[in-house]
Amino acid sequence: MPDVDIMAFGAHPDDIEIGCGGTLIKLRERGYSIALVDMVRGEMATRGTVETRRAESAEAARILGAVARENLELEDGNIHTSQEAKHRVARVVRQYRPKMVLLPYYHDRHPDHYHASQLAYEGIFMAGLVNFDTGQENYRPPRILYYVGWYEFEPTFIVDISEQFERKMEAIYAYSTQFKPDDNFYQQTRLTSREYNWGLRARMGYYGSLIGVQYGEGFLIRGRLAVDDPMQVSFATF
Repeated sequence: MPDVDIMAFGAHPDDIEIGCGGTLIKLRERGYSIALVDMVRGEMATRGTVETRRAESAEAARILGAVARENLELEDGNIHTSQEAKHRVARVVRQYRPKMVLLPYYHDRHPDHYHASQLAYEGIFMAGLVNFDTGQENYRPPRILYYVGWYEFEPTFIVDISEQFERKMEAIYAYSTQFKPDDNFYQQTRLTSREYNWGLRARMGYYGSLIGVQYGEGFLIRGRLAVDDPMQVSFATF
C-alpha cells in the first residue's frame, strides 16, 4: 500500500463520518488520498451487529472516497492505552505513513471517544521512535488535527463543506442500523431521533455561519499554526 495523504481515526465506525466526513470528501475531491481507522467493531452498540457495521462502514468509506479502511479490533467500551493497543496504532501509522492525521477531540462525554484520542496520540508518538519495535520503519506524521465530537471547542480553523454536506449526510446514513428509525427490530435510540438529525445539521450550520458559508467543520490544533504567506490565508471578518 503506498503512502496516503490523510489518515482519520475514530473510536467506532461512524465517528469519522460525523466529525470530519465533509472535509475528507473535500480533500479527496482535491486529489488527496485518505485512509480511515476505526478502533472497535461496534459490538456494544444497541442497534446492529459487528457484521452489519462492517458492511455499513465499507459503504460509508466508498462515499468518502477512502482508499482503505482498517479496524484495530480493540474492545468496544474498553478502549485504553495499553502497550498492545499502542502497537496497533503505531503499526497502522507506519504502514500508511500519512502526512496528516485527524483525531477525535480529547474531551467528550463518551469514554471511548476521549480514550481513543489519547490512545491515537500516544500510538502516533510511539510510531516515531526507532526502538519501538513493530517490525516496520519508524515514522511520525507531521500534522495532527482534532475534529469535534460530542463537546465543541473554539476551532483553530473551519473548513467550508457546503458543497460536500449532502454527501457527508449520505455517508452518515449509510449506517442505517444506527441512524434510521424505520427498522423496528431494534429499539429507538438518541441517534435515531429527529433531534439528533437536527443537531448534526445545526452544528455544521453554526460553524459555517462563523465563516459566512452554509455549512462548516471546525478543527483544533495543539501548538501554533505556522503561516508562510498571510496573503494566502482566508479571513472571516464577520
